[in-house]
Amino acid sequence: MKCSGQDRLAKAPEAGKALGWPNITIGGRAVARTLIVFLRYPEPGRVKTRLAAGMGAAPAAAFYERLLRRTLGIVADFWENHRDVEIVLFFDPMEREAEVRWAFPGPWRFVAQPSGHLGERMRAACELGSGQAERHSVVIGCDIGDLQSADLDDAFRALNHCDAVLGPARDGGFYLIGLARRCDAVFLPASWGGSEVCGRALATLQREGLTVALGKERNDIDRVEDLMRLPGRDYFDRRVAIIIPFLGSPSRLEKLLEFLEPQLWPADEIILVSGEGLPGTATCRISARTRMVRARRGRGLQLNCGVRESRSDLLWFLHEDSTPPPNFAYHVRKLVLSQHHSLGCFRLAFDGHSRALALIARWANIRTSILQLPYGDQGIFCERATYDQLNGFRRAYIMEDVDFVRSARRLGKLLIIPQPLRTSPARYVKCGILRASLVNHLLFGLYLAGIDDRKLYSWYYRC
Repeated sequence: MKCSGQDRLAKAPEAGKALGWPNITIGGRAVARTLIVFLRYPEPGRVKTRLAAGMGAAPAAAFYERLLRRTLGIVADFWENHRDVEIVLFFDPMEREAEVRWAFPGPWRFVAQPSGHLGERMRAACELGSGQAERHSVVIGCDIGDLQSADLDDAFRALNHCDAVLGPARDGGFYLIGLARRCDAVFLPASWGGSEVCGRALATLQREGLTVALGKERNDIDRVEDLMRLPGRDYFDRRVAIIIPFLGSPSRLEKLLEFLEPQLWPADEIILVSGEGLPGTATCRISARTRMVRARRGRGLQLNCGVRESRSDLLWFLHEDSTPPPNFAYHVRKLVLSQHHSLGCFRLAFDGHSRALALIARWANIRTSILQLPYGDQGIFCERATYDQLNGFRRAYIMEDVDFVRSARRLGKLLIIPQPLRTSPARYVKCGILRASLVNHLLFGLYLAGIDDRKLYSWYYRC
């Protein structure tokens, strides 16, 4: 980004080491950096009204939710590399706070928008953050279809040597505004529609004596024709099926489902596959987003049954004792963006604070990175086309995950999501950490030796 107007500020060094959240030092000055995300709860009839005029209120709200969830995923990725930046979800309406907190968890705090026109609310947003330190505030919306994490990084870098930054939208508005100096004048107009909004803001900032950097032009989605021009539209059309094999009562999964269901994207689904009872029993609907089907006992058999039951084109195989990070559906969809990856997984972590378990997780992550060999407790995911090409899980009872991964490696690379998936250490605690680890490695060796998985299954659960 380059500054427009006379550059009155010497270019400051890059952001230094964080001194304590959310302040950093830039050029010897203490600076608080805040990223404010404007969002409206995705309720049909209250969001994307111009888009709704062409496709209906419910589809428009569903597409807005996809845009919103993608934006929050990008913000979470940005925060992973910039933990000195405070993230604020500036939401509306105020009475939907409980639903917003439930549906959109992440590394941010929640602040309700005040009343007033959009300019007044943006001014209030820029006043959030640390009180005494110099403040760099960046405000973004949630309806840009091609926003990238680099746009946020570029904006904060620009504020190191410019007074303001604008991210122009193709329709003449802007999707991002950042300020290193206060400028109330830019927020005074009551009207924020039309093709002149970005130009007006730029002229106002320059008239007030601020130097301004311009970011990359991005696509604002307001009308049906905007969808036709959206790069990577296929990404938004993909659906994820979370397939969870389990034994025992489905009530054991209530806590996991309470975490997963609110974070699903529109049309995503959860399929529970019970290994208890008669196969072929009619599907039981647990909720609007979750249904249960029965299969013969055996994790490979249950996973294959779940795929047959699903209607989605992205398949995510999740263990019942594992909890993924927030924004998990965004991370799984990253597989769509790469032509070189056939399979994806998360890094592994265990619940609790055991040093021995931390070492086991560290070894698992090293094995995954170097050997491209994750296990099932890392949340393996793939496209349905990949699953079909591999003829599904070929081992019925045990080591189905390793066998599937080894086959998939011939089709492409492994995508590793850096955010960890946390799994229960119950088996390690029950059997003893050293013994359970040795059994796992011996099991892998016996699998490589070609031992039948029925025998391996029987031996494993006797240990």
